[in-house]
Amino acid sequence: MRVWLEKRTNMLLVTMIYILILIQYPAGIAITQLILHKNLTAAMEPSYLLLWGLTRIVVVLPLIFVLMQRLSWDNNNIFMRFGDYKKVTAITFWLTFGFMLLGLGLYPWFLHSTNLNPILLLEYLPVFLLYAISNAFVEETFFRGIMQNYFSLKLPISFAIIVQAILFAGIHFYSPMSSNLLLFVGLTLVLGLIWGYLTNKYRSLLPAIVLHVVADIFVAVSLF
Repeated sequence: MRVWLEKRTNMLLVTMIYILILIQYPAGIAITQLILHKNLTAAMEPSYLLLWGLTRIVVVLPLIFVLMQRLSWDNNNIFMRFGDYKKVTAITFWLTFGFMLLGLGLYPWFLHSTNLNPILLLEYLPVFLLYAISNAFVEETFFRGIMQNYFSLKLPISFAIIVQAILFAGIHFYSPMSSNLLLFVGLTLVLGLIWGYLTNKYRSLLPAIVLHVVADIFVAVSLF
């Protein structure tokens, strides 16, 4: 009975974390519209990105640590390590370089065009970085670290990667980050698969976190 209750409690905690990540953007948009009486385009300001990023750190991250403690997992279980340092560093560098080139090419197709001039971009860059780093760290720890590992205990690793990628793509159905929602969700599904594969292959979250940071910076810049 005790084991059954512990499993149900863990699943409830996993579900709670997922829902908190899922509703963060629509909740922020709704609050903005209700309190400030502004639509999304008019209401987007760097301070909102900062708030969203800090919410992940202050609210979601502690729950992730609680879940890890309940599962008796440490950083090694969720691949919060370098693994083979030379290989991980090399693949992270080259993938980041390629990903930035790809992002510059795809940028006009699925994101809003930005009105930021170079001066404003430099002014807002610390906020974009804080948002991107906090968001990427929390989501990669949860999806590629915890969820993928959790499902791999019950499913073959290929299916575990697919399941976590689908769940990861699912949170982006409510994201204001793109003018083409289906294309954006499809892209996040592909990225979830790639990042899941990289995490499993190199036994490290570092490549996925760095690539996620780059992706989030592109997205953040596109909103203004």
